[in-house]
Amino acid sequence: MAQRERIDRVVTALDEHGIDALLVTGLVNVRYLTGFSGTNGQVLIRRNGATFLSDPRYEARAGDLVQGADIVIYPDRLTDVLPGLLDGVARLGFEAGSVTVASRDRLAEALEGIELVATDGIVEDMRRVKDPAELEAIKAAVALTDDAFSWIVQRLAPGMTERQVALDLEVHMRSAGADGVAFEPIVGSGPLSAHIHHSPSDRSFDKGDLVLLDFGCRVGGYCSDLTRTVVLGSATDEQRALYDLVARMQAAGIDALRAGASGVEVDAAARSLAEEAGHAERFGHGLGHGVGLDVHEAPRLARTSEDTLRAGEVVTVEPGVYLPGSGGIRIEDCVLVADEGAEVLSAAPKADLIEL
Repeated sequence: MAQRERIDRVVTALDEHGIDALLVTGLVNVRYLTGFSGTNGQVLIRRNGATFLSDPRYEARAGDLVQGADIVIYPDRLTDVLPGLLDGVARLGFEAGSVTVASRDRLAEALEGIELVATDGIVEDMRRVKDPAELEAIKAAVALTDDAFSWIVQRLAPGMTERQVALDLEVHMRSAGADGVAFEPIVGSGPLSAHIHHSPSDRSFDKGDLVLLDFGCRVGGYCSDLTRTVVLGSATDEQRALYDLVARMQAAGIDALRAGASGVEVDAAARSLAEEAGHAERFGHGLGHGVGLDVHEAPRLARTSEDTLRAGEVVTVEPGVYLPGSGGIRIEDCVLVADEGAEVLSAAPKADLIEL
């Protein structure tokens, strides 16, 4: 979808939200609407068009990247030029999720006589359904992540450290063509694999350890997200049984995915199996989340989700069971939601617990 079309959709949403214009300040949303990537940029969207705003550091970059919007470069602050662009605007929407209280107060002082209206999720909701170009970028990132998994499992061995493996994964994905990592890789070994979100440490792998690898990369700004759990050496019966449970949980979640399903419904399809196995309290996170320009975005698959799935969304399905002091297992794939069912995008092997 061209940037101009995306901006036109925001223009259509102005009346729905009772505002005359919207100031977009979230950098991911700015990129989605204009193609600009950098550390400072805003988009002002009015009924008669859009204006991209930034400081002199990004004048040349904006000229190369920005599409669908006029470009205005302000000398020092956004408020130097914003008042002059708001003729006829009585109610200006701003993104509550990316504007601090201090920034809002500065806007209010500079825009005397204009009512500031907090908005939430206007652009984020648009970003949920991916167009063909977005899907191509996500699939490219997924393919690089699959390749990185195949590469790293040939190298895992007792004596390696979590920190070393995390660095190896990042370097490999960048060397293979990724823009960068989608998030700091999670590498948890032995009892530390039971930490749902774990920062890689200097712990050395031991024979018999479960090793949980959760990582992803970016291509063209779009993310991938993959988790696989392997064991160093021969697996115990307990490890195999736990892996089988998590694999069945993931299959149930994927089977429940379809346009029109609720995030609560899909989460429950997997969570019910953990409850039946007596591990309800050991699955301590939601089943999944949307993936796109952000590695965590709408929709959510969780007990508290308020989302209904739409065809064209890419979500993760990532059940896990974590036993403190023993270890944890998580299996995660990126999955494309369709009108009927879903398509698993990740291809990294997962049918059985991999023994290294």
